[in-house]
Amino acid sequence: MKGAMGVGPLLELVKSVIRSYPGIFSNPVVDLLYLVVLGLIASQYSRIQRTEEQLYGTASNKAFYQTLTAVGLGLLGGLLASILLVFIGVSVTDSGITYLMPIALVLYLFSPRLLCFSYAGGLAALSHLIFGWPQVNVPALMALVACLHAAEAFLILLSGHTCSTPLYVSHENGDVVGGFALQRFWPIPLIVLFLIKVPDLSQVPDLIYLPDWWPLIKAPEIPGPGEPVFAMMPLIAALGYGDIAVARNPRDKARITARNLMWFSVVLLLLSIAASRWQPFVWVATLFAPIGHEIVIKAGLREEYGQKPIYTPVEQGVLLLDVAEGSPAKQAGLRSGNIIRLVDDVQVSDKASLEAALSTISGPVSLWILESRDSQELRQVTVDREAGQELGLIPVPQPDDQAMAASNSDGVLLRFFKNLLRGKQADN
Repeated sequence: MKGAMGVGPLLELVKSVIRSYPGIFSNPVVDLLYLVVLGLIASQYSRIQRTEEQLYGTASNKAFYQTLTAVGLGLLGGLLASILLVFIGVSVTDSGITYLMPIALVLYLFSPRLLCFSYAGGLAALSHLIFGWPQVNVPALMALVACLHAAEAFLILLSGHTCSTPLYVSHENGDVVGGFALQRFWPIPLIVLFLIKVPDLSQVPDLIYLPDWWPLIKAPEIPGPGEPVFAMMPLIAALGYGDIAVARNPRDKARITARNLMWFSVVLLLLSIAASRWQPFVWVATLFAPIGHEIVIKAGLREEYGQKPIYTPVEQGVLLLDVAEGSPAKQAGLRSGNIIRLVDDVQVSDKASLEAALSTISGPVSLWILESRDSQELRQVTVDREAGQELGLIPVPQPDDQAMAASNSDGVLLRFFKNLLRGKQADN
């Protein structure tokens, strides 16, 4: 597959990946693994839905819709990652990739946010370097992780803001402020390369001869007679995203996170390429994968909490943190960031006065609102509702409000151990 010059062969390689991608699900083993991953992802969206229903009586993020959307987005992200992996020339032969998903699933049982190949790949590679087990090709494994996170950055940019839950959260300054918990999970079907040996290249159909510099990640030597050839195989992965937005709206927060994660992916990929050529970089790439990813997360949180919160009370009126899905207010066009100044000509200044004004009206409600903090012009919105029906308004928290419990980030095993520990403490 080597020896040709120019970009033509690489374009043929990309086309081959695209043609092969629909055939991923023709393998029963791959189908079964995909269903397992999809079931775990669906359980996370179900938990998000239950949390919203407990907090607000209704859920903006329905589990079925979010799972269905995740399937479509996962296919798109998987195709992107597959093209990137094959274009770079990442071979999974002896890479230890078979350990990656099981380790990731075990970590997921401790916390859904650990459903990340940076941690799983870093653990597998570190164990190999220290103990000699499992047998992994560290540069290839780290390059795989880098490409998957590049796809994740793309998916966060595309949809990271689309599954956000409004919450009252404790800020580092001691105040309770409004914010959004951002959570996204995707099942990722992949096409990856592996090495085989064939006795006669002339007997191999559709062989593509690639430039001498390819692959960027040096392929391992495989024993036995014959000529080495790269072939394609299907693989299933999973990606997860969790974040909090208090100083930015969810869309802007997801955009910044996607940018930072893409930079992390580029650096890890460069370290992986270096590691395939110079042994000291093997350790650098291995340690950078989990530590660099954790730094990206922690730095994002510090940056978010270091900024002035935007979902806090305004001087005049009531700022809306969000509006419940399917509610009369949502149907009337109200949205996060609107400021309610008047309720049927009655001025409101906080959540209590808003609730008091609404309680005197049994039918349709006339609201005078500003579009945002920067708006100057009031506009009238009529909210149609039945007698006694809630409007679905979620105002920002007031000084005496308590922080809400976010969706539990503990996994099944961690909850089990905590309950076990609490049980023992109760017995004592």
